[in-house]
Amino acid sequence: MGRLLLLVALLVPRPPVFAGLQSATTCLPGPVGGDRLVRYHLRWKAAHDDLTPSSRIVYDVYRASSPGAESFVRPTYVTAPGLTSFTTPPLPSGTTYFFVVRARDAGGHRDANRVERQGVNLCL
Repeated sequence: MGRLLLLVALLVPRPPVFAGLQSATTCLPGPVGGDRLVRYHLRWKAAHDDLTPSSRIVYDVYRASSPGAESFVRPTYVTAPGLTSFTTPPLPSGTTYFFVVRARDAGGHRDANRVERQGVNLCL
């Protein structure tokens, strides 16, 4: 019976188990906007997968400028394997950003969570 379950697990690919993005924060004191740029620090807990160790799971980061507007066709950023945080490149500070992070295993299977976090400036 155990071998049959293992065979089924190997034949029926499942995406990683992932709780999604925990936080998206930055610290930009003073007025925002103009030509000021900001980097957001995204954090999450590691995903788990039946076949791919957590150290080999990559994370696809999706960014949008309005809630729920992420396009899941192509990620905005992709992390190196095993990371549980990511810092965006500099972004215009006068725009509101929303982020979703999804885990992807070595077989290319991606979880489908929709946990969205708005970027928060902790220094205002």
